[in-house]
Amino acid sequence: MFKPLGRVTSATLLLLGLAGVISPAVQAADANAEKIRSANIELLTSANQWQDAEAEINRAREAAFKADLAQQTELLAAAKQALATEKARAQALKEQFDSNDKALQEAAEALRLRTGNLGEMFGVVRQVAGDLHSVLDTSLTRIDGGYPADLNALAAAKRLPAIPELEELWHTFQLEVTRASEIRQLTAPVTLLDGTTAQQTVVRFGAFNVVTDPLAEKPGYLLWDDELKQLSQPVQQPDEASLLSDYPLSASNGFAAVALDPSRGALLGLSMDAPTWKQRIQQGGEVGYLILVIGAAGVLLALWRIAMLGLIGRGVSKQRANMLSPTVDNALGRVLFVAKDIPLNHDAELIEARLNEAVLRELPALERGQSIIKLLAGIAPLLGLLGTVTGMIATFQAITTYGTGDAKLMAAGISQALITTVLGLIVAIPLLLMHNWVASRSRALVQVLDEQSAGLMAEALEKSNEKSHVA
Repeated sequence: MFKPLGRVTSATLLLLGLAGVISPAVQAADANAEKIRSANIELLTSANQWQDAEAEINRAREAAFKADLAQQTELLAAAKQALATEKARAQALKEQFDSNDKALQEAAEALRLRTGNLGEMFGVVRQVAGDLHSVLDTSLTRIDGGYPADLNALAAAKRLPAIPELEELWHTFQLEVTRASEIRQLTAPVTLLDGTTAQQTVVRFGAFNVVTDPLAEKPGYLLWDDELKQLSQPVQQPDEASLLSDYPLSASNGFAAVALDPSRGALLGLSMDAPTWKQRIQQGGEVGYLILVIGAAGVLLALWRIAMLGLIGRGVSKQRANMLSPTVDNALGRVLFVAKDIPLNHDAELIEARLNEAVLRELPALERGQSIIKLLAGIAPLLGLLGTVTGMIATFQAITTYGTGDAKLMAAGISQALITTVLGLIVAIPLLLMHNWVASRSRALVQVLDEQSAGLMAEALEKSNEKSHVA
């Protein structure tokens, strides 16, 4: 009976405990729910207020749009009316353009029919004016003054030239022909070598050349400077400038030789730009001067040896004409003296040795300087090769420093490379020829001495054999 009562009591007690624990949790949950409801109410209130404000703004916008609707309708109507007006104006302009174009075509056709061959003349006048302008632009006759026709305007004209313009063109032609056929003395500005400009008396030979006053101390040719548009004095004059001093400017008759340039200054400019031999040698630099010194030394040595061998050969020739009376002033005479002093009873080998000794004693005087001439002939082209190498080094140095844009910067090194090679060959070839001549002349004299010594030895042996047979 006590067990059931005990179970009921325990369950009851458990429920009462849980109720006591759950009651605070429920109270906390109710408090949180109340806070959430309050927040939602506030959010809903704010949303309603924002929605009311937006509705008010939209109502204001609708009212403003409705207020501007009448104005927009008026503007649209005005725009449509302007568009219609412009369309009508465009159509009118198009019709006017078509009418003007048709009238222009009719006028052009009428002009073509009226002008006839004048159209061809218009093209010819333009072409002739352009060609004449090109000729006069490079003609020396321009120093006499201007021309009546405006050739630039005629060459660029878009209309038929008037009669006065055609007459001026004809007068320009006639004036150029007249100037090109006359020799005239006049005063013109000339740019001097120091850069200053001076008024000088010059003589123009047609359209070919202009020279300074032939009566001056040193007359010369003048060139036309396209940049300065006046005459200029060249740095150097051609060799033909010496003929200008013989030109009789004031003579009434007679003829004088004057060199003219048919290319109107082109060939004269090229000839003046060509360097002289002195300038070419200067381009060779130190190596070129050394080659010339070696060449001069070799030539002088060769000429000295040629002269000496000539004297020796003359003495030998005189001695050969008088073999019985030897003299010591020539090589053959000295060999004969040696042979004369040898007793006839000597051995043949001893006689041969004495004669060979005498001949060998004369060889240094005959062969002196030959090795030096040959050495100088071999050194000259080697120095030319050295100049070539140094010139190419200078050229590559210029390329490294300045690039390949300007060829004039490389010209100095290339000129040195080529000039030294030429100088080396110019020196070596004559020296080789002189060495060959000296050596052949020396061998000829040695051969004469050998022949005479061999003859003397044979004669001595014959006499020795005759004496031995008699004994």
